[in-house]
Amino acid sequence: MITVDLPSSAALEAASAAFTFALVGVGLLIVGSAVAAATWARSLNGWALGGVSFVLSQTAQVVTLFLFGPLIAAFTSAPLQEASRAIILSTAARGVRDTRPSTAFGFGHGAIDLLTSSLIPTLSAVIILSGIRDGSIFVGLDAEVTEKVQAVAVFLASQTLFSAALLVAQGALMLGLHALLTVIVLRAVVRGGGPRAIGRGLLLPAAIHTPVAVVRTLFPGATMPVLLLALLVAALVYRRGQETTAESAPNQ
Repeated sequence: MITVDLPSSAALEAASAAFTFALVGVGLLIVGSAVAAATWARSLNGWALGGVSFVLSQTAQVVTLFLFGPLIAAFTSAPLQEASRAIILSTAARGVRDTRPSTAFGFGHGAIDLLTSSLIPTLSAVIILSGIRDGSIFVGLDAEVTEKVQAVAVFLASQTLFSAALLVAQGALMLGLHALLTVIVLRAVVRGGGPRAIGRGLLLPAAIHTPVAVVRTLFPGATMPVLLLALLVAALVYRRGQETTAESAPNQ
């Protein structure tokens, strides 16, 4: 008979409630981004194309992960995402040129990011906790696998409502960052000048995004301060671009 030493029922129940809160919160962010794109931005198509750009980047990311491992993949995530943004904005999303459609595009990119990085893992945690609480997950497991599930249970039970709220807050901030990065990338695409010129224009958004992508992957507990700093820098770059555009408009 295999003995299982699990966290208390109260701890498991609290963790389940926290993950459920995070699941609902992240789900509302994803749905809300689509609603905002369809109503405020009037560009649900832009939202969908933003999602396509994220999927494109992740396809390349899987290849990088397979060939070079997780460390290199963490550092290439942001450049691949910015490159995929530029590719889609230069091709399928040529109609996305104004602020609102580009914001919808960024929301779509960020929504699929949240789907894969937050919603699906959180849903998995809710399902696992349910199986741990009623014991069904242990049926048919040998001692080695049972020990691993026990370790997972201890980790999941350590999560709190605060950590769940933090995850939701980070998700909202990531949507904002993706919207700002999309505008910056769009400016490079609109300026044109060929692939090299556009590539140079992607260096700044990639530099802003890379620390966030690396920390989210390797040191998730430190994501919030890095994300806030990236948002600040992206907002300053966005504002500077707006001022430059306004200054050059009378000369055109």
